[in-house]
Amino acid sequence: MKKAWLVVALVALGGLAANSFADVQNIRLSGDIRIRGYYLGNAGGDGSDNQTRIDDSFFSQRTRVSVEADLEDHVLVVVTLKAESLWGKDDESFTESGAGFPASNFNVNRGFDVGINEAYVQLNELFYTPATLKVGRQYLHYGHGLILSSAEQEYNYDAARLVLDYYPLTLDLVYSKAFSGSTFGTPTADTRDLDMVFVNARYEMSDSAIKNVEAYFGWLANGGTNASSRIPPSDLSNTSGGRAASPMIVGLRSDMNLTEGLNTWVEGAYEFGPDGATATASSESISAFLVNAGGRFTLKNATWSPVINANYIYASGGGKNSDPTGPIPGRSQFRPWFDYGEGYNGYLFAPSLQNIHIFNLGASVKPYENTTLSLQGYYYLKADRDSFAGSNGNADFGGLGFAPVTPSREIGWEFDSILGYDYSKDVRAQFVYAVFLPANAFKSQDASSAAHEVRAELNVKF
Repeated sequence: MKKAWLVVALVALGGLAANSFADVQNIRLSGDIRIRGYYLGNAGGDGSDNQTRIDDSFFSQRTRVSVEADLEDHVLVVVTLKAESLWGKDDESFTESGAGFPASNFNVNRGFDVGINEAYVQLNELFYTPATLKVGRQYLHYGHGLILSSAEQEYNYDAARLVLDYYPLTLDLVYSKAFSGSTFGTPTADTRDLDMVFVNARYEMSDSAIKNVEAYFGWLANGGTNASSRIPPSDLSNTSGGRAASPMIVGLRSDMNLTEGLNTWVEGAYEFGPDGATATASSESISAFLVNAGGRFTLKNATWSPVINANYIYASGGGKNSDPTGPIPGRSQFRPWFDYGEGYNGYLFAPSLQNIHIFNLGASVKPYENTTLSLQGYYYLKADRDSFAGSNGNADFGGLGFAPVTPSREIGWEFDSILGYDYSKDVRAQFVYAVFLPANAFKSQDASSAAHEVRAELNVKF
């Protein structure tokens, strides 16, 4: 009987697949395999923000397969499957025990953590208008990734995105479920959802030194006491009673080409909204700032194609309720969103965009056609000496395991050297050496030794 039902199910599935593929115009299959090897020295912490002088090494692998299907009437469907894990990790879900078996007998064949990275439907020229609707799990990226970022395709969003293309003006309207804690029963304060609304307007300019101007508004509407751990830092939650913060943000950014070979950008944002009420204090309004300015100059027709870059980021800090021993933001401390800045703003320290000045100066050359050498230097300074500053726990491996808690503004220096080699059009290798030199903000907590990172990466696309 079971075999008969299996045959019926297979016939039905085959018929459904045949009907589905009959309506598909084009199908594209792509993917990539990324393998990274790490060595970390003196980068760990003891759980009390103190540095531990322990070395660690590990390998991570990410494998993705993506299917894109063009349907009739301007319909595109995209699904991307991702499998990710550390080499040698016991991540099997099956164990067997009993007579003749050890207490915990794992599968010989290891498994990866598998999930859906992308799964969305895109409707182009919606109702014969210059509108595109994209619904489902997708990536979002604006500007240089200070607010919403898809750098390295780490953050994804369960969202509905409507793009209105009235060139030179483009409007993006986004609604996303940032965190869902709802149940089918009566919701409690800590199970309510966190919703995100984001609006971005972009105006393109031609024959002008100013290439574009963008304005945006975002709102993380939190109805409960918990927030998503995907938002760095993950402490928008409020465990003292009341609700978590519901920050809003308005910003303006622009890209400019002031002269030949010089690309510059500037961005400024103001964050406001309720910072969350506690059981012992009334809610206050957030009042925080974020500023980014930078440039990249390429020497045309020069040997080795040298490029010089500079960048500055300021994220405000301080205010009532600030806690230098932990990431409890004060009224004027900027709450970072889904940030994943270009190049991490330092591979090893990977700072969270709160209570910090980031100064960056670097250069790169191409000694051979397929080889790039780059050196980047960073200096980190607290905006407020008594407020928290530290690594972004959601970037790469999570940054440093220890944090600056000494009442000093001087966090430290980082120097990154990067070697990139394009073996072919689809195969790229990268080697990174990063060193972080702690400054006075670490001195009283036994964290004065330099931290090191060596990272080797192989990325193959197909």
